[in-house]
Amino acid sequence: MANPQPEKTSDSGEFGSKEHSKERATDDASVDSRPEDIHPGTWKLFKACPILQDIPVLGLVLKAYSPHLVIAVFVERLCVKGVAHGFMRLSVQPMLTNRYGLSGAPYQRLSSLYELGWSVNSFFTAIADTFALFGYTKRWYSLFCAIGCGVFALLYALLPAKESSAKAAAGFMFLTALFLANVDTFAQAIYSRRIRVSPERGPALVSWGWGAAKLGAMIAAAVQGPLSDHNVTQVGVYIVAGILFSLSFLFIFNVFDEKPNRVARLQDARADYIIKKREEREAQQLEEHAKKPTAPKEPAFTEGREASLAPYVLKNEEEDDLEGFVEPEVDSVLWGVIEINKEVVTRNWLIIIYCCLNTAAVVATAVVTILGTRWDMMWACVAMTIAVCGFGFFMLPLIVAKAGTFIYLFNIFYLQLPGVLNTFYVAKPKCLPDGPHFNFTFYNLMNGIIGNVCSIIGISIFAHCCQNLSYRAIMGSSAIIIPLISMFDLIIVERWNMYIGIPDHAMYIFGDAIIFELVDMLVRMPTFLLMSRVAPRGSEAMVLALLGGIAHLGKSTSSAIGYLLLETIWPIKTKGNCDYHNAPWLVIAGHIGAPLLILPLAFLLLPSSRVSATLDENGDEVEEVKVSRSDDDTSEGSSIFRTSSHSSHSSHSSSHSSSHSSSHVSAGDPFVGRREHNAM
Repeated sequence: MANPQPEKTSDSGEFGSKEHSKERATDDASVDSRPEDIHPGTWKLFKACPILQDIPVLGLVLKAYSPHLVIAVFVERLCVKGVAHGFMRLSVQPMLTNRYGLSGAPYQRLSSLYELGWSVNSFFTAIADTFALFGYTKRWYSLFCAIGCGVFALLYALLPAKESSAKAAAGFMFLTALFLANVDTFAQAIYSRRIRVSPERGPALVSWGWGAAKLGAMIAAAVQGPLSDHNVTQVGVYIVAGILFSLSFLFIFNVFDEKPNRVARLQDARADYIIKKREEREAQQLEEHAKKPTAPKEPAFTEGREASLAPYVLKNEEEDDLEGFVEPEVDSVLWGVIEINKEVVTRNWLIIIYCCLNTAAVVATAVVTILGTRWDMMWACVAMTIAVCGFGFFMLPLIVAKAGTFIYLFNIFYLQLPGVLNTFYVAKPKCLPDGPHFNFTFYNLMNGIIGNVCSIIGISIFAHCCQNLSYRAIMGSSAIIIPLISMFDLIIVERWNMYIGIPDHAMYIFGDAIIFELVDMLVRMPTFLLMSRVAPRGSEAMVLALLGGIAHLGKSTSSAIGYLLLETIWPIKTKGNCDYHNAPWLVIAGHIGAPLLILPLAFLLLPSSRVSATLDENGDEVEEVKVSRSDDDTSEGSSIFRTSSHSSHSSHSSSHSSSHSSSHVSAGDPFVGRREHNAM
């Protein structure tokens, strides 16, 4: 009698031992017990360390997104927008005034080039969205920009320490900012696709990213201040170069898990096709209902409030929606090195043209800033405003144009005055005997530490308290807060605090340089969230870069306007025997009076929707209905969203009224389709 064949061990995986079967049964039971609102990749992490669920912001983010993505977002934002951007931003004043010997007005003029550098990235993202490099639209471009940023940072820091090097240094500063902005924008575009899938946790993920950025900014402030006081400001720039070179490994190993270009294009095409089919079916149902109002026909698609009762759409219904679907063709050249996304160009050609015009305007402004006269700068500001606010309404989706115009004007109406306030606070006793006499260590620490603590407070407020508020309410409130906190700067400049016995150091903590960081966060995060939800699919990087570029362009234009005021109406003197008697008028005009115009702009240009709501391409709130997906764990899911304002029907009436309904599809996090079945 033949001996019985022994069971395969669990290592083989072919038959499995009894122990292996028990383990699998236990794992299945554990997975089945997972709450549907927790990401499957996070469930085991929460079981091993339950306290993570109770950590503010982090707990919310981990519930909706994979730990892999959460860590990648933290590292990128910490290093790029936090540490690297912090070192560069805090190095501008000591590098231009101390190392290269510029006075107040020329410093204000050339310092605007750093903000201009953050305004050009929309052109590069348009190139990236159109021409995928080695199969990816963001990954390898990010690597190239990280290396380029490190190279130009070194050139910026290694120039001879004399005034004749100032303009060349400003040019390298511009290029460093340009490549740094591209790295940050490409990374944001990757995870913005995930926000579309889990919009209810979108504010938490945005808050998580900004929290990491602010932590990095505090680290940079703690280091850069002492370096500047010891006249070795360039060391901070060397650190920036090292960070960017090291960060390149983040993209070499694809830590963000960016999907290949062909996969992303297929998902977007499927989503567009499903929307089209369901709109056609809904229109047909409405037409049939109009002809037979008493027919007790059950609609195939759950509408209106009933949509919230439908946990999922059956998989065979999704397959019916995809009947006749043809996969999009992606052309490639140079033996597959470059893939051309024609549908991105044909669908968003006006946005691409706008990005090119915006880039040309920024480059022209940069040249004028370095080589032109004050009047050349004035006309450049006028042309820039017309280009951003005028052409935007002809070339961009309406909601994107409105948001971009608001952000641009918001930054203009809060006038940038670094040549006045920055030089006033750090002026030496020989220059300004009765001044505050801050050193760079205190000045940078207060701006970097307390200012970023206020930013983190703003982040927490936004993540936990603002989800049911509208974009108008959150961003319009800045028109009231900014003038109030700017009064503290006016008090210090007028020296009134000395008459009542309050030291400059104590009064400065309550000024707008500190508290404004909180307000700034309450404007930036809703804007990013808004664009993440309404950006055309496949063009997230382009739209996000465009809006971010417009924000920095507004700051640069604001700084140029401040320079013109310094040169013409309210001049000051920052060298020798300093003269700041016009500084109060600049503060009153730029920080108290002009920001009041932000409030009507918010109600005119921003949607009235809640920040936690899912939006369609017009900025209207829509309800979400899940669409099942295949069992492929590596593919991203998709969701169909429809407006809650549908036509009302009556079984006793021969007529019907309907309101316009719109649809929105998003693709992103890979666990969306599993929530409906509680399979994990």
